[in-house]
Amino acid sequence: MLQGLGGVGKTSVAVSVAHRLQRETDQVWWIGAQDASRCTGGLTALARQLGVPDEEIAVGRLADQLWRRLSALADPWLLVVDNADDARLLDGPGRLALGTGLVRPHRSPRGLVLVTSRDGQPGTWGDHAVLHRLTPLGDGHGADVLLDLAGPSAGSREEAAELARRLGGLPLALHTVGRYLAAVGQRPARFRDAGETATFAEFRASLADGGAFPHAGTATALAGIWRMSLDLLTERGHRCVRPLLEVLANFADAPVPLILADPAVLGEDEAFEGVSGAEIWAALQALAGLGLVDLAAANGVDTVALHPLVRDAHGSPGRYALNARLLDEAAESDETGVPEDVERWPLWSALTPHTVHALTFESGSDDNELFLVTWTAAMLAARSLYAQGQLSQAGKVLEELVSRLGGALGEDHPNTILCRHNLARILDDQGDYDQARTIFEDILATQRDTLGEHHQNTLVTQHNLALVLDDQGHLDQARTIYEDILDIEHNTLAENAPSTLITRNNLAVVLHSQGHHDLAAAEMAAVLSARRRVLGPEHPYTLSTQRWLDTINAARGEP
Repeated sequence: MLQGLGGVGKTSVAVSVAHRLQRETDQVWWIGAQDASRCTGGLTALARQLGVPDEEIAVGRLADQLWRRLSALADPWLLVVDNADDARLLDGPGRLALGTGLVRPHRSPRGLVLVTSRDGQPGTWGDHAVLHRLTPLGDGHGADVLLDLAGPSAGSREEAAELARRLGGLPLALHTVGRYLAAVGQRPARFRDAGETATFAEFRASLADGGAFPHAGTATALAGIWRMSLDLLTERGHRCVRPLLEVLANFADAPVPLILADPAVLGEDEAFEGVSGAEIWAALQALAGLGLVDLAAANGVDTVALHPLVRDAHGSPGRYALNARLLDEAAESDETGVPEDVERWPLWSALTPHTVHALTFESGSDDNELFLVTWTAAMLAARSLYAQGQLSQAGKVLEELVSRLGGALGEDHPNTILCRHNLARILDDQGDYDQARTIFEDILATQRDTLGEHHQNTLVTQHNLALVLDDQGHLDQARTIYEDILDIEHNTLAENAPSTLITRNNLAVVLHSQGHHDLAAAEMAAVLSARRRVLGPEHPYTLSTQRWLDTINAARGEP
């Protein structure tokens, strides 16, 4: 593993290793571990790529099955787990330090797991980890970096070495300063403004006194360097670079999908008044040109990423309201669509850390003000996590939403009930039947009083309660509920309405479980015929019904 302080170049070294190995194999995978959703989502995607069945992932066997397949690969492979600063996120079902977590020791000569982290405690990673501690560059190598970026016109090698020493050899600082000097040096001296530094000596003189660049105060010292870079861009006519960087820095420590820099939404804020989409894009490119951000595409999603130190130095709580509006608009846009849509999962995976992070926003006067703007985005993100099989992470988000919505709107408010309903579904899938049943029964009592027995929401809750009762083995109660729902649907809906067919399908399953195989077969055959006609022979619901009919017929002695 690669360990070192922020800005020392851990990720850059990992990128170099990955690029070198790609010359020999295409089996190179990169997973961000800044938060649990990205780490689990990345490992889940890798497991599926390696052929792990979804049912194995759903029952919590992701880690075992993933590493079994990695160990069986015949060609060289590399798995990079980047920014694993909170190693607890890698425990998964076991213990990282014991080698039973999501990231495990691999002693095969064909494979390598490379982890980057600020945490260099051996006890965190276990005896099997080989730790490589990265330290700041010496004066000579630091001078090389500055000269490579700024060029010889910025000064002599000795002057570059003195500046590198003043910057403490921190690669991020060297990179930023070198980019800045290169940008200023492109202009003739007569077109430079007062205070702009174009040489190593001038830049060193512009830094506050205090000896070598202090590692403990890295973010503070770097802020002065970044301030000069922003001044330069502003003077070049990029009038929105400061507020744009502040908005980006308010999001989570994760690549920010560009849908969250929507010019239409930004333009509603006075800081971006009159700023066009072309100007915002030019500002992003200018920020990238000076090394303050990185523009890249991840899994087909265009993103802008900030180094954690850049993010820490430029966050502005005063712009939280704008961040909240950006999230709300993005989550409910046509581009994000339905969270359960597989085609939209990469975008939702990029959005999720930011929607969850937004739950920490505080307005200063009313703690619920910003929450009530962002809760919908977080709820939709939880639906996407649930659809992708990340039940634990989806449950954590929904628990937070239920608690906050209950306090802000009340336990019986429709929005609170919606999140409680989704949480109960997850609990049922995780096998916590008692708690799921309690929540569904409580919601059902409220809906019967407020919506009535025949309301669609009431029927959906009854249906999910019946599923839990079935899981618990209370077949008579589940059958009664399905039959009651079916009576209402026959009187209010078309014969082959989708919800009616779902009810009939699940009623047939219960009949089968009760041993009424002939009744179950007749009902399931009727549902199969209707689904083939309405949905088509290859629709997942049609195939599921076919599988159940085969199972029932096998029980009837007709395998």
